Order: sequence, then C-alpha cells, then structure tokens
Amino acid sequence: SLMKDMNSKIDMYRANAIRVLCRITDGTLLAQIERYLKQAIVDKNPVVASAALVSGIHLLQTNPEIVKRWSNEVQEAVQSRAALVQFHALGLLHQLFISTALS
Repeated sequence: SLMKDMNSKIDMYRANAIRVLCRITDGTLLAQIERYLKQAIVDKNPVVASAALVSGIHLLQTNPEIVKRWSNEVQEAVQSRAALVQFHALGLLHQLFISTALS
C-alpha cells in the first residue's frame, strides 16, 4: 500500500509513494499525511525531499491552506546541499508568495 511505502526504508519507494499520494488525495487524506510530507520536505535524501516539494507545488492548486503551513520546512529545504532540492524549495516558496499576494 502507498501508506506503507511512505514509511519504507527504501528512499525510492518513499519518493514514489509521495508523488502518487499527492495526485490521488483529497483534503481529508491530505490532513492525515501532512506530517509525513513535512518530514519528507526536510529528508536527508534529495530524491525524497524533491518529490515532497514538487508535490507541494501541485497541492497548492487544490489545498493552499494546508501547503501554506509548510513554510518553515520549505525554508529549511532552501538551505539543502542538493541543488535540485534548493530549486524546488524556491519554486514552492515563490508559488506560496504569489498565492498569498493574490488572496
């Protein structure tokens, strides 16, 4: 199951589970997996962190109020040593800024 894969020790399973769950989730399930997503954003593995950040960009379209609560984790991800994680974190911060400015 995807929830089991989110807690897997294999990083690729975790990253793929995050990508899929964020595409098929609704607001109630998202509230349940939010803790896992916040942990994934600051994960030491760049593949997992990037998957969570890109998923955050997609989720911002449907559930902005939940994604806005991740700003501390996203700002921490900007400090990552991996360039791809920094890029995705900056992209999500930018989208958060735009959505906040428009509302």
